[in-house]
Amino acid sequence: MIDHGIRFIEKHGRSANGGWVRTLGIDGSVADGVEDSYDHACILLALAYAHQAGHPRAHELGQATFAFLDRHLSVDDGASFKETTGSLLPRRSNPHMHLLEAFLAWHRITGEKSYLDRAAKIVALFERHFFDAENWALLEYFDADWTPLPGEKGEWTEPGHQFEWASLLAAYSALSGDGRFNSLARKLYSSAIASGLNRATGLAYDAVTKTGIPLIRTSRSWPQTEALKAAMALDTIGGPDMKPEIEARVGRLFRWHIDPAPEGLWIDMIDEKGRAKSPDVPASIFYHLVFALTEYLASQKK
Repeated sequence: MIDHGIRFIEKHGRSANGGWVRTLGIDGSVADGVEDSYDHACILLALAYAHQAGHPRAHELGQATFAFLDRHLSVDDGASFKETTGSLLPRRSNPHMHLLEAFLAWHRITGEKSYLDRAAKIVALFERHFFDAENWALLEYFDADWTPLPGEKGEWTEPGHQFEWASLLAAYSALSGDGRFNSLARKLYSSAIASGLNRATGLAYDAVTKTGIPLIRTSRSWPQTEALKAAMALDTIGGPDMKPEIEARVGRLFRWHIDPAPEGLWIDMIDEKGRAKSPDVPASIFYHLVFALTEYLASQKK
């Protein structure tokens, strides 16, 4: 299955610059040829795990992708990354989060310090610009010099991303030995729980302001999986016992998103009153479900 996917994207998805296009049709035609930093982060993550699984082309393709990233998307020697090869703006924290995820995966799988050094630059960017220390919130949208955008976009936070960053910061702390990032992970998790949940369902809202005013009152499935992953990550770094919280997060995920759906599928979106609102089942959510639930199952065996 891994080989099929890699052969397909390698045949049809390479850009003229040696990177990867954004989307393909099922026949292999290019639907969108933009070279996007978020997409390259996902490619790198996939290739890291393909390399771990022993795929013979994954390491070579990974190195080519890193070379493209450095040549065409990097700003200030990897201190940050452009949105696309053609545009710097708006600057967003989210692609950097997924690049951090990919860099940590390559470090874990290969043991090479260079990938941890790449991760350190992203974490430094988080400290300097993404983290709102007053509200313990993760900001999303910025201008060219990393000033939060005016208006609603500058206030915008997503609880799901705060949970995701909490897990990644805990992972970075463990791999780097720099325990101070565990404190930042706890702050992100705490503010997402305090200000980002729908109290009627216990599910994370899709978006709130940095002070906790709901902006998007629906609850998609992926933030709930990230809440589970964050609780599991915090349970490994000392402090309060998170196991009751972990079980509660699993319970809510199944109650609202999995159990009511046809077998093998899930309900992607719940409205503010707990009613299913999804018109479809996005395949991208499978990644979030697999990561969260396999990690949960592994934790039960320890």
